[in-house]
Amino acid sequence: MMGLVLWYKSEAGVGMVWCEDQGPLAFLGPEVTLPGEAASLHCGDQLVFSFELREGVRYVRDILSLTEGTGGNQPHEIIAQYHDARETERTFRVVA
Repeated sequence: MMGLVLWYKSEAGVGMVWCEDQGPLAFLGPEVTLPGEAASLHCGDQLVFSFELREGVRYVRDILSLTEGTGGNQPHEIIAQYHDARETERTFRVVA
C-alpha cells in the first residue's frame, strides 16, 4: 500500500498515514522500524508499507520504502500535493 505521513511525533515514534485506497487512516506505532538511514519521518513523506487490520483499525506493519515529501503542515495540503503530482505524471503531451 502507498501512503502519506499526515503527522508523526518522533519522540513517541507514532503517527498517522493516509492510504492511497482512500480507506481508513493507518496508525504507525513505535514498534515499526524505519528503513535505511531514516532517523525520523516528516509530514508529507511517501511510504510503501504493509499493514494489518486489528479490531477495525489499520496498523502499519513494515515500511518497505520511504520517499522524502515536499513538506506541508496541513493534511489536506499534503494529500492535494500528492494528487497534483500523480495527475502530472498521467498527463500526456500530444505533438503533431
